[in-house]
Amino acid sequence: MCHILVIFDRINLRVNMKLKYLIISFLILTLTYSCGQKQENVIAIDVLLTLPQDVYNQAVALNKSVLENNPNNFTLDAQHIPHITLIQAYVNESDVPEIEKVLEGLYETIENETLLVDKLQYNKGQEASFASMGIEKSEPLMRLHEKVIKILEPFSLSNGSQASYVQNEDGTPIDDFTFAYVPKFVSDHSYENYNPHISLGVADTSVLDSLETHKFRPTKFMAPTLALYQLGNYGTARKLLWESK
Repeated sequence: MCHILVIFDRINLRVNMKLKYLIISFLILTLTYSCGQKQENVIAIDVLLTLPQDVYNQAVALNKSVLENNPNNFTLDAQHIPHITLIQAYVNESDVPEIEKVLEGLYETIENETLLVDKLQYNKGQEASFASMGIEKSEPLMRLHEKVIKILEPFSLSNGSQASYVQNEDGTPIDDFTFAYVPKFVSDHSYENYNPHISLGVADTSVLDSLETHKFRPTKFMAPTLALYQLGNYGTARKLLWESK
């Protein structure tokens, strides 16, 4: 909290009361504005599509198998929901109500479209690899992805801080990968580079081979909602800010 301390008895100036009043008013307005600017809170957000129960359950089951092989992963659950990211960005928290307004109506462009989980994505040439459930890049999904980028452009900021994220329960800091990924989402991971997916975590490739053969199921589905979340560690969707009706 900013404090303004004006002590005129320490200043050996002969000014009338009216001038003193003008000086005090100017200082208060200037410093209050400055303090207000410093207090602006920047948050990391994810505009995403939620999943129907069958796809949600498959993602949670696959993530559980990944965790059994490598516990140093995020856990998909009600506090870290599996999802399909459309965009990640930093924005001023004060802009969230306006962002919610511009997102209104966008779900109607995708609600009747059939999406497809078409493959288990991972690097088969490595001993261990990050894995995800790949989503087919259909025209309706790509149009929505590009539309969301366009309407969020006026709100997007170049960087945030540790405080921009929902904090880890164990007190550990947000990882460096997340910091590097979010501000470069549009430049490095969008448009022709966009890879719609449901993240599962890192596991041994032999484990992922087994999951691909025995547990992964290609699935057609419709997304239940479009939503806005505050991000947590590893790009997890942690805090629901808004959801389409």
